[in-house]
Amino acid sequence: MRYLVQLYGDETAGTRPGAAGSDAEVGAGAAIDELAGEAIVAGEALQDGASCRTIRHDGGRVTVTDGPVAETAEGLAGFYVLEAPSLDDAVELARRLPAAAHGGVEVRPMVEWFDRTPERRTTSTPRWLATIHGPEVEGDHPGTEAWDRGAAAHAAFVEAAGDAVLAGGALHPTSTATTVRVRDGELLVTDGPYAESVEIVGGFYVLQGHGSALEEVAARIPVGDGGAVQLRRVVEPDG
Repeated sequence: MRYLVQLYGDETAGTRPGAAGSDAEVGAGAAIDELAGEAIVAGEALQDGASCRTIRHDGGRVTVTDGPVAETAEGLAGFYVLEAPSLDDAVELARRLPAAAHGGVEVRPMVEWFDRTPERRTTSTPRWLATIHGPEVEGDHPGTEAWDRGAAAHAAFVEAAGDAVLAGGALHPTSTATTVRVRDGELLVTDGPYAESVEIVGGFYVLQGHGSALEEVAARIPVGDGGAVQLRRVVEPDG
């Protein structure tokens, strides 16, 4: 089973997981080495909220604003796609990530995942995590007719977007999410997403692109009326 693992931490530069030179980043190296080859399918660190853009759909009108979908003290700092036999195994892996001690980790089972990065990646083009937000509807539940219609719409989007889409995943509903924290060495596991205001409702894409062209692609991601797509830039290895 594959799981999306989202890393949340303080948005303050230097303290959030993944921040350059942070204690979390130093600790992450050992944790990632321990997991590498065992469970990690994919993963990226993300820039802070200053890099965010939000694309909202409201009554057929599309608006683009700077900043995340919701202003929170603890933002999304990175993500992994993990392969694990069960949720318990995924939680055990998640507890070893520094974000579990510095902020929190949300573990959520995936319906599907694809990654075309090796054949499509343009190294000089910035990458973005595009997360899909909005109220849960029937189409967020696998096996329904609404889900099948949504899957067809997303397949058409991926085909039309071409090389702008590098990877993507569909998720089970937020009711399947588990939040993992470690405090003073004690594992704290709770049902539900890390924060209701920032949950990923249906899925996500990894896109590559610049400026208005990127926003035009993101605006074509199928979302329901009142939904939104949040773009947060990926931290590139070369800076």
